[in-house]
Amino acid sequence: MLLTTLASFGLAPAAHMQPPAAQGVAAAPASVMSVRVETPAAAAPNAQKWGDELRTALAARSHEFRPARASEKAELVVKVDSVSAAPNGGSVMNGALVMGGQVKPFGLSYPGENPSPGRGVRRNLRKLAEQMKTAPPPIAPKKK
Repeated sequence: MLLTTLASFGLAPAAHMQPPAAQGVAAAPASVMSVRVETPAAAAPNAQKWGDELRTALAARSHEFRPARASEKAELVVKVDSVSAAPNGGSVMNGALVMGGQVKPFGLSYPGENPSPGRGVRRNLRKLAEQMKTAPPPIAPKKK
């Protein structure tokens, strides 16, 4: 009703001037990103399991990610370092995202004992990777 009222006064943008998403047309999909999930060989079994589950979850999101080939340098590397008990009774997963020389450590807290790569990780991983792409490269300290 408000949009109709605004349009009648010429205050609302015309449909042909709105971006495609506003007109009900889907925006062009982003390119598929190659990803590798790494866990240290000496990692505890729960960290290995978490890495395996994340690989499977990301492979299912084939419109956003694809597993990097063995001979290929992945655009995004997710390192799963450890999964441990949290002091408040949950679990904490520690890891890092690596992209283009940038390393972003992170920790995820879970209320249960057996964390798995939940919807939040799968849903937000692409957004985090895109932010890392557009972030300025880290400034190297000057050598003395």
